[in-house]
Order: sequence, then structure tokens, then C-alpha cells
Amino acid sequence: MLKSTFIICLAICLTLPLTAQKELNWKQLTKLAQESFEKGEYAVAAENFQKAWEAKPKKTELAFKAAESFYIINDYRNAAEAYQHVKDENDAYPLVGLKYARALKQDAQYDKAKVAFRDFLDAYSGQGKAILEDIIRKEVMGCELAAKLPLNVNKDINLVHPGRSINSNENEFAPFATAEALFFSSSKGGRARVYNSDHYVGRWTKANTPKNFPLINKEHYSNAVISPDGEKMYFTICSSKKNWDELKARCEIFVTNKNGKSWSKPQRLPDFINMRDVTATQPTIVHQGGQEILYFVSNREGGRGGLDIWYSTRSLADRSASFSFPVNLGPTVNTIGDEITPFYDNEEGVLYFSSNGQVSIGGFDVFKAKGEGNSWTTPQNVGLPINSSANDYGFTKSIEMGKGFLVTNRIFGGNKISTTDTDILTFDVSGGGGNLVLEGTVFGQSSGNKILFFNIGLFELGDDGSEKLIIEKDFSDGRYAVDLLENRRFRVVINSDGYEEATYEFTTDESGRTIYGEPVFLEIESVPFAGEPSMMESTKGDTYTARGSSTEDNAEYVTNAPRLNGTYYKIQLAAVKEFDADATVYQKVADYGRFDTEKLVGRDLTRVLLAEFFTTSEAFENLRAIKRLGFPNAFVVKYDDGIRYGKVRE
Repeated sequence: MLKSTFIICLAICLTLPLTAQKELNWKQLTKLAQESFEKGEYAVAAENFQKAWEAKPKKTELAFKAAESFYIINDYRNAAEAYQHVKDENDAYPLVGLKYARALKQDAQYDKAKVAFRDFLDAYSGQGKAILEDIIRKEVMGCELAAKLPLNVNKDINLVHPGRSINSNENEFAPFATAEALFFSSSKGGRARVYNSDHYVGRWTKANTPKNFPLINKEHYSNAVISPDGEKMYFTICSSKKNWDELKARCEIFVTNKNGKSWSKPQRLPDFINMRDVTATQPTIVHQGGQEILYFVSNREGGRGGLDIWYSTRSLADRSASFSFPVNLGPTVNTIGDEITPFYDNEEGVLYFSSNGQVSIGGFDVFKAKGEGNSWTTPQNVGLPINSSANDYGFTKSIEMGKGFLVTNRIFGGNKISTTDTDILTFDVSGGGGNLVLEGTVFGQSSGNKILFFNIGLFELGDDGSEKLIIEKDFSDGRYAVDLLENRRFRVVINSDGYEEATYEFTTDESGRTIYGEPVFLEIESVPFAGEPSMMESTKGDTYTARGSSTEDNAEYVTNAPRLNGTYYKIQLAAVKEFDADATVYQKVADYGRFDTEKLVGRDLTRVLLAEFFTTSEAFENLRAIKRLGFPNAFVVKYDDGIRYGKVRE
């Protein structure tokens, strides 16, 4: 009896906090919200301010505070819904009508946003109206631009979410790539740090802090870039009063020198770069005309607005030379808003950067301008799909890796379902001159089918017998295409899991020729790997009957598919009464392999399969693509010496 009473009392005690939470009045909710806001816990603050306002709708300041909290965390839709209740109260809440319109714009509600911008300007009677008129004019132009850009989408750019090896539920930012690795920053764990991830056979390795990187205690460190000669790494050490905020943290730029496989103790750049009480952040390095040029972002005096882009130079001839006093890029690039994340493409002679003061379709959009020093052409919005209604910045490219990168807080399919954090997206880029192209298709020697996933390495051959890696790139559709430079000799190396390496050489010196390359046929690896038996194609036979060899898959079937010795894999698309290979649904995946069928004995069903794949990684890479093309229930099947074993799970 005592035991039962104790259990009942314990249960009541455990449920009391939950009951009390449900019964909090608006004053208690407001207090909780205010405490959370002061701690920088803006998501919690937003939720409790909203609950308090719903309990006390006459207290419109609660709706305003909820909206402000949602806006800080970039929850545009909830911010707009809360702002709409106070959007006309600009005297009580300065510029609230402008914030409401911007929240609509960044939620891609462009028509409503245009009306809200104009309504705000018509009703505004405070100071600085001339400045606001220019701001509103650009905002409305951005809404109108958003309606035009879908007609001019850059179809050569396919943005890809690289997955959880790189991205998390916190903020990932500041991508910078070499030929071998991606360096980036992340605030996971509550502290911004530099991480790196290698790209290997179409996959990113799990990100870790760089090996032998100098120990940085307590402070945030981020925004790492490596000089073109690989000898220096520039990065920032920052302080942030509350949660990490990339644009509000005060940062200073440091440099560390390569010392064998390690990096030297970081050195702080001079005071005229790292000025007191202002930020110096987001460095990028260019070597040009015997000069090392440092572009960076700062809110120091002498700028145009909030954050501006500045540059400083030093001579490459003198290793001890210091940087010059920073110079502002000028009013063509910098605005009364913020300009951030500069990246100078030496091949193009183009500066890429992001701005919320130029005409944008969201908050921060990516722009590009040609020039140098403080003389630049009028920046151009790079358009879709790089830009969106959200914030897009951190644009950078690596010709050596064959990849481009972008930081965004947009919603991105099932990989990213909110706008409250930033992720890094990738896209493929080509190098070289753009007029000469290396093209070809890769096949399996035994099957004659395309090999979809493979890696290309392009080496430039010197007269002295040396080789220089120009580009290494992964492909996923059976074909390769890489830009070339003229009057050079190259060697191509093709690799795919489970196959022998193939290589060939060529010279780009044929007059009038613009396309080089040849089809490549890869032989299955003759030496077994991962303990699997060797795989050789046997002679094709007539129709035969077989039975699945596992307890879960032991149905008898009739097929005329080629029998192979060893272990291999197929992808089962469906089991149907009638199979028509010319049907549109099957033609969508026809390039992924050979169609095989297995008619089940005693049942009016025929299995339809794509064959064949010699590694599980190759099979599952193809499976993911096939599922997106109309076969969501497709799966991988294992075969041993021509006999079906059963379903394979990844």
C-alpha cells in the first residue's frame, strides 16, 4: 500500500511542471519570453511572446516583440504574420511597416510585399524620407525582378545539398575549396569553428577540424581561406556577446604560415586592418601582378553604410612586406546597406559578393562586377538559381576541384525544411578557356552499359615530363565534359569503383578542332576487392529457370538474362503483369542499364530489373537517381553466380 501511494505521489509531482506550463498567464509568458530574448534564445522568445499575445490580444506590443524575434531568426512567414497586426503603427514601433514588407518579400510573397512597401512609404512622415524613398524604390524593383528572373534561369547550374557530412541544424558558412578539400565554418556546438571535408568518388567525408590547425581557445574562429600558393591561411577570430551571429560578431583577421604538415602560431594582422571597436572579417586572397590582395569586410569609418568591402595589398617579392592601408571599393559596389563575402575569380577577372543594398530578390543576393581597386563595373545580379527570396551569400568556386559553393538559408527540398539556419550548397563548374572541350562517355567493357558514376582527373603534361593536376571532377550521368586550354598536352585518368583505371593522352593543337575526347571502356577489376570473388561475364544462354537462394527470396522464375560468375547486383524496378520496354516510364531510366525480366512461375507477374552493377556503392548511387525518376519503390538485388539471392539494404 505504501509503495502504491508513493508511486501515485511521484506521478503527480512529475506532472506538475507540465500542468503549470500550460496554465501560465500572459504576464508569466511575457516574462519568460523577455528572459529568453535577453539570453539570445530568440526562437523560445518568439514562441512565448506569441502565446502571450494570443492570451492578451489587446497588448499589441507582444505581437511586435514576437515578430521581432521571428525576424531575427529569419522565420519570415511567422514574422510577417505577427507584423501584420502592428504594420501601421510606425509611431509606436519605428519602421515596422518596412520590416513587415521585407518579411513578405523574403517569404516570396512579392505582390503583397510591393503593396506593403508602397503603403509604408505613403504613410511615413518621419525623418529621412528621401533615403527611405531610395530604399523602397530598390525593394520594389527587387520584387519586380523576381517576376522576370524565372524566364532566364541559368540551366547550367544545378544546386546540390551535400548532406549531413557537411551541413547540420546550426549555421554552416564561409566555404573555401582547394583541389582536395572543402574548408568551411560551422556554429554547431554553440561555437564557430573551421572544419574541412574531402570529396572522394562523389561523396563528402565527415567534416572535422583541420589536422594540425593551431589551438584557438574560447573564441570563435572561422572564415578560413588559403593563399593561391598554399603557403598561408587567413582566418578570423571573433567575439559574439550572445549566440553566434556572423554579421554582428566583432572579428579580427589572423594569418598562419604552412610549416611542413603543420601551421605556425597565428599572427594578428596590423591595427590599421584590425581596428579597435569595429569588425574586420570574411577575408579572401588574390595573387595578381606581383601583389597579394586582401579583400575583406568591415564596418569601419569611411564606408558607405553598414558593412562594406575593402582591400589591402602587399608585395609578393618581399616576404616581410606588410599590407597597405585599406581602401574602400567605392560607391559602385558598396551601398548604404551591407556588402559581404567577397570572392575574386582571377580567371574571369570578376568580383563576386553579396549585398542587401543593391536590387535583390531576397535579402542578400549574389552579384558580380568586373574591375580592380576602387574602379568597378555596375554590379549584376547573378539571378536564379543562385539567388532566392532568402539570404544567399558566400559564393565561391574552385576550378581545381570542379565545384562551386553557396551559403543559403532557403528551404531546399527534404534536406532543409526551414529558413532559420544556413547550409552550404554545391554545384559543378568547369575550368579552362571555354572554347575547347573534352567530351566522352564511359562504358563497362563486359556489359556495354554506361557507367554512370566515375571520376575524371585531367593532367597537363610538361615538356620536362612533369604532370600538373588541372581538374579532378566526379560525374554521375555516364558522360564527361571538361573545358580545355589550347596548345597543351594532357593526360586523362578515369576511375570508377570496381573497375580498372583507364587513361589516354591528347594534344589541343589541331586547327579548327573544338571537341576532344573519346569513349572509354573500363574493365572490371581483375583483383578481387573487399573479399568478393572475381567477376567475369559468362556466355549468354537461352531461357532458363532458376530459384532465389535465400529464405526470404526463394520464388522460382524464368529468365534469359546473362549469367555472370561471382557477385553482382541489379535494381528491381517493379513487378508487373506486362512489361513494355518502350513505355515512357521505362525509357526515362533506359540509360542506367540493360532491362532484364524474371517471370515468376505459377504467378501472373514479371519482375523488371536494370542490370548490372558490380559494387554496392555503384548500385545504390544509381538507385537514388532511379527513385527520383518515377520508381520510388525500386530496390537493389544481389546475385551470386547468376542466381538471385535477394534484396540488399543500404
